[in-house]
Amino acid sequence: MPDGHARKHDSYLKHYILTGFKKMMGMQREVEGKRKDGTFFPCILGLSELPTNDGSRQFVGFIKDVTVQKNLLLAEAEREASDSLLHNILPEHIAHRLKQEEKIADHYENTTILFADIV
Repeated sequence: MPDGHARKHDSYLKHYILTGFKKMMGMQREVEGKRKDGTFFPCILGLSELPTNDGSRQFVGFIKDVTVQKNLLLAEAEREASDSLLHNILPEHIAHRLKQEEKIADHYENTTILFADIV
């Protein structure tokens, strides 16, 4: 876990044990995880208290790495932004053909395509 949470980890548990107030217990939340190599990654963290026969308290945490899902969402957002830009600056039939990866220049003798960065 990132250093800030690692330093407070014991106090989080102590507060839950003393008050019974559930901030995270029994819930899931997206947090930043830290790998052994020191790199950070987005993950879903779930925490639960396990019942025991002897009355002691046991806790378990579940972590799911959501890096791939996050990257897919970002790629989809970029694709949607790109499609929106295409449809806003080009005629519909040309934008549609560009999305189909068709080479427009192969079908017309006098074709010029200008690409420019729009800021």
